[in-house]
Amino acid sequence: MSANRSEFDLIRDAFASGYPEAEHVLLGVGDDCSVVAPPSDTTLAQSIDTQVAGVHFPQDAPAHLIAGRALRCAASDLAAVGAVGQGFHLALTLPDNQNDFIDDFARGLRDTAKALNLPLLGGDTTSGKQLIVTVAVQGWLPLEQGLKRHKARPGQDVWLTGPVGHAALALPTVLANPAQDDEHTAAYYHPDVHLAFGHLLLSLASAAIDVSDGLLQDAHHIARASGVDLSLDAQQIPTAVSQEHPQWNACLSGGDDYQLLFTASSSARDRIRACALTAGLEHCGIIGSVHEATGDGRVIVQQNGQELTFERTGYQHF
Repeated sequence: MSANRSEFDLIRDAFASGYPEAEHVLLGVGDDCSVVAPPSDTTLAQSIDTQVAGVHFPQDAPAHLIAGRALRCAASDLAAVGAVGQGFHLALTLPDNQNDFIDDFARGLRDTAKALNLPLLGGDTTSGKQLIVTVAVQGWLPLEQGLKRHKARPGQDVWLTGPVGHAALALPTVLANPAQDDEHTAAYYHPDVHLAFGHLLLSLASAAIDVSDGLLQDAHHIARASGVDLSLDAQQIPTAVSQEHPQWNACLSGGDDYQLLFTASSSARDRIRACALTAGLEHCGIIGSVHEATGDGRVIVQQNGQELTFERTGYQHF
């Protein structure tokens, strides 16, 4: 193994080239700040996401899988507000700067950035006791537009872009063999990011959120922010396993799916279905309805008129 590189050599070799480019980026990696020229009639959407080794991913997971997952998880927030991705910053805390790990990390980051068409704008590297990956993403929204959590209204439909539970059910496999990168772990390491579909929803949906901490918990965020109740039909929710499976409840409370949960007027049904078909979202459909609040924003899951109960509703950060 060759000698460890200095911080400046590390930036030059691993992060200064090979990423998507965009004409509105006037100054990127290698300077004190990135400089971006906003298109006219747009606003800037920003989000930041931190992942810690041993908390959000296995300590010994391959570097390229850690990097790709971190960028995908962060970029999903842009999809949830309907933004067009503009770029991202990376802050990386490393226990050491071994060349093999950094080169593998950069490879995974570049591949994912290209897949999502997100330029790397800059960032920071430092040493520390634990591996920490922080990704800050940003994107463009048309003026006075953007999907928010607080605009669901009684009488509207509740939609979900696709199945939930695949990532949660893959987690035991990931923990047992962090290097396994196949169809059994794909939902965890390579979650779909619905950037294009999210942007199409700007004129169709009223409220939206990406399912990162569990369907039930994230649905509650919309219900509480909007001051409404959400009633979900258990039989209409697409899940990784059937309702008869002992892990079905985990599909509704497990996180890391990054599907989009959104509300919309019934008048938009045909247009949403057409957009979903164009985007290849064959499982996108209505899973419930919005109602007047009976409390502090409730999420009610029903089956054949009976309310189901769940011991766990989602991932808790603290």
